[in-house]
Amino acid sequence: MKKKNSDFFFEHYEKNNIPDIFHKFSYTQENKTLANLNYSEAKNLAIINSVIFIPSYINPTTNTSTFNVKKIYQFFKGYTISLHDFNSIDEYLKYRFKKNSKSILRRLKRLEICFPISYKFYYGDISRTDYDFYMKALKEMLTKRFEQRNDISQSLLNWDHYFQTFFGLINKKQASLFVIKNDSEPICISLSNHVNGKLFSSVSSYNIDYSKFSLGNIEIYKKLEWCFKNNHNTYEFGMGDLNYKREWSNNIYNFEQQIIYPKKSFIAFVKANIEFIKAQIKEGIYKLAYVKYKRWKAKRKKIKPSKLNFEIVSIDESVVIDNFIEIDYSTDSYQFLKKAVNDFLYSNSEYIKNVIVREESKLKKTYFIEGKKNRQKVIVNCRN
Repeated sequence: MKKKNSDFFFEHYEKNNIPDIFHKFSYTQENKTLANLNYSEAKNLAIINSVIFIPSYINPTTNTSTFNVKKIYQFFKGYTISLHDFNSIDEYLKYRFKKNSKSILRRLKRLEICFPISYKFYYGDISRTDYDFYMKALKEMLTKRFEQRNDISQSLLNWDHYFQTFFGLINKKQASLFVIKNDSEPICISLSNHVNGKLFSSVSSYNIDYSKFSLGNIEIYKKLEWCFKNNHNTYEFGMGDLNYKREWSNNIYNFEQQIIYPKKSFIAFVKANIEFIKAQIKEGIYKLAYVKYKRWKAKRKKIKPSKLNFEIVSIDESVVIDNFIEIDYSTDSYQFLKKAVNDFLYSNSEYIKNVIVREESKLKKTYFIEGKKNRQKVIVNCRN
């Protein structure tokens, strides 16, 4: 008897269906049951189904007159924001972060003070030109971000899959692309799947030169704002124990594995019980090894120090800098100054179009950043 492996979470959020062993399913906070149009009882009479990663807030139903079900609680947890009991993003922020909600709004305001910021949601309509442009930018952001973290990006390992599938999904309203732009420059991009009024944040990244502005939190804020306006009741992060997920989520849930087999087959009974024991052993190993793995992972992905070290020196109004040459720091040869300029904007609430950068010494890499209200000297040192 054959065994069929299925990933419920993947099937649900990325393929907009569920494994065909389940004839219907429901969500715990919603009073409706949805039929599985792919259900096929006959096809599963000669199969043992092993279905992993069933979220505890989704209840799939098996025909128990024909099939037996064995359940295993899985070690890894999922993270989601349930919006059912809230009417606005601000209401949720106050509930989840209390007084700290103001810090998120301050960063959002600071971003909009410093740059000509715009937000765009592509959901149901994106051109091939726009799609290719933003996907290229997202890939570059992911590459730089994970090089900085000295870590491996699963999104980059699966990049071809994402690139091939999301264009069609976006145009069918089964996915979206969200972008934050500084003028014409994308600085944060996110891909999400959509199913039954639920958004799953699949792949996201940002330009690390803007790290002071906490773009990850701003991205979540703006997407939640969109969810409220567009009748989405769930913001799903998926699995993965990360700080930002714990901070934002109001529902940390369990996953379940189900082993489903036909009642009338003794061979199926034996093989299903073997699968059940193997699954329990696997989950036990995860539980024992996870703490050691987390320690190893933390050591492995320590942020690499930049090859450039910026020494920031405050200067008062008496220092004359007008005689130094003004440079265009947006050109490729001065890209290394971009983060220093952005940090200056953030710290001083200056607007980007009011900023002038002057070069004191190309040889010693010394520069002045001047805004309307403040200015500073930046000395760039190269690490060996």
